[in-house]
Amino acid sequence: MAIETGKQNMNILYQLLSVFGLTILCFCNPTNGAEFYLPAEWEPQSGVISGFGDVATNEMVTRLSKEMKVYCIAVDSSKESYMKDFSEAGATLDSIQFLSSEVEFSYANRDGLLFMKNSAGETRLVNFAWNCYGFFSEPKYRDMFVADQQKREQYIAILHKAFPFPVVSSLMVNEGGAIETNGKGTILQVESVNMHRNPDMTKEAQEAELKRVLNAKKIIWLKEGAAEDPFGWGTLITENYFGIGVKGHLDEFCRFVNDSTILISYPDSAEAEHDPVKKLNLQRMKINYDILKNATDQDGKPFTIVKMPVPDNDYMTFALDTVNQNDEIKFLSKAILWEQKSFSIGDTVHFVPSSSYLNFLITNKTVFEAKYWTEGKPKSSKAKDEQARQILKQFFPDRNIYQINTEETNHNGGGLHCWTMQVPK
Repeated sequence: MAIETGKQNMNILYQLLSVFGLTILCFCNPTNGAEFYLPAEWEPQSGVISGFGDVATNEMVTRLSKEMKVYCIAVDSSKESYMKDFSEAGATLDSIQFLSSEVEFSYANRDGLLFMKNSAGETRLVNFAWNCYGFFSEPKYRDMFVADQQKREQYIAILHKAFPFPVVSSLMVNEGGAIETNGKGTILQVESVNMHRNPDMTKEAQEAELKRVLNAKKIIWLKEGAAEDPFGWGTLITENYFGIGVKGHLDEFCRFVNDSTILISYPDSAEAEHDPVKKLNLQRMKINYDILKNATDQDGKPFTIVKMPVPDNDYMTFALDTVNQNDEIKFLSKAILWEQKSFSIGDTVHFVPSSSYLNFLITNKTVFEAKYWTEGKPKSSKAKDEQARQILKQFFPDRNIYQINTEETNHNGGGLHCWTMQVPK
């Protein structure tokens, strides 16, 4: 009874915020009638906040620096070394601005502050509550991530210092990688993610808060995300297939490419017959596809839904071994054995990286897209890379589709979009 009463009180609080919070913001808004909104990624940008440190993200920053301002958060003692690396890679150094940090913060740049704008050219920031992708909600993880909460607060402070715009805060937990917008007021959300992050908050209360904070007009709820984006480290996906993830961020499987068209990662049924992870994905995406086909936008108009191929994943197959000389095998083995008590040292497992063609970044002149084919791999992998490129080119004919091999980034649990956040003009 006490738990239920607590949930009711939380929902009442969010409902009150949705009524009174928006009114307060309207009075504080210096521009009469200029409503703030969450811009679509294809709208003009003044820069990009980007992570870096592996081959793919470093290549992306180098390329981005030739197009626009790039903001990189780094510890002061490392800046000289990073700048040397970017210089050797051919980056435009004047376009890279390092933001000073006292600590390393390894979580995705997209999950910090969100940028909103209005027709008067003003900007405001949105800071959703954060619980380390749900780890704070689970007792066995909470103590492990206390320091990360403090780091995240420093990270937000660094961003706010660099972009000193008014901030709208929310008690609702949400992350940039879990929010997709068409720039017209329609927002995509994933039910399994949001309810995991906000167990004491109903969908109705979450919708009210999204409308208050983001001025959303329409919320579309998808059921579950990609199977290869599970919650946690060493998490069992199915059978003896494991992954690292955050429980199903949208930028792994479902993206707007214009205000009326949505791409969805959709496994081929023939592939799914021989791959238990793709089989699980196909089951999930059929449900999501049906939701999208029956959904309408903020004006009551239907969407065009386009199926995107799923990469030919190179699963990492190994025997569990906590003293292996390969650091990744050692780390994954320890994580899997800690999480899964039914597995033992010596058991053969498959690690599934969070590979996706939908974790792309749209900038003013370029769409940064993943590719997976390398010399020696099947031609089918190369064909899929080209198919994904052609689909994006169809919707972004005036932008260059720049493909980067993201295998290393995927093994760390993310992609190009995860490690970036666009700064609108």
